[in-house]
Amino acid sequence: MRNRAPRRSQHGVFLIEVLVAITIFAIGILAMISMQAVSIAAQNDSQYRAEAEHLIDQLTSQMRLNVGHDPTTGTLLAADFTALAHQATTDARCSFSGTASANAIVTDWVKTVKGQDSGGNAIVGKGLPGVTDARLQVLANSSVAGINQVRVTICWQGANDKAAHSHSVVAYLD
Repeated sequence: MRNRAPRRSQHGVFLIEVLVAITIFAIGILAMISMQAVSIAAQNDSQYRAEAEHLIDQLTSQMRLNVGHDPTTGTLLAADFTALAHQATTDARCSFSGTASANAIVTDWVKTVKGQDSGGNAIVGKGLPGVTDARLQVLANSSVAGINQVRVTICWQGANDKAAHSHSVVAYLD
């Protein structure tokens, strides 16, 4: 005859198996929720970066169309080109200072980036979050003869972002 272990040692094993399964399931659900939050943050950053690219493209297009050229040589007028500079001093990452541009193209663009109408009033749902004058920069560099380089930088910071994000584009005007 076989000796069988008493059934008593098996009591409660099923309950422990169920608790382990519920714990594993809960950890999986929490991981999925965490991944969704990261995904939403990445989507927001992507959306803001695309909007920043679009805004910079608008500015550089306006610059190409409206900057004066010498009628005889066809080169850019130096005064028109240097007037494009806005907050040309970099104090720290996403912290710019210096003279604000008085050029209408740049001042209108600054209002658009900040989500304002031509009078400076906020337009709900427009512009990038957290943009201030100190987070926009336009550098106009013509130090090399015949090469007119413009570097445009936009920095923004969403409500839940720990640090500012930035997007820069270098364009050449001729």
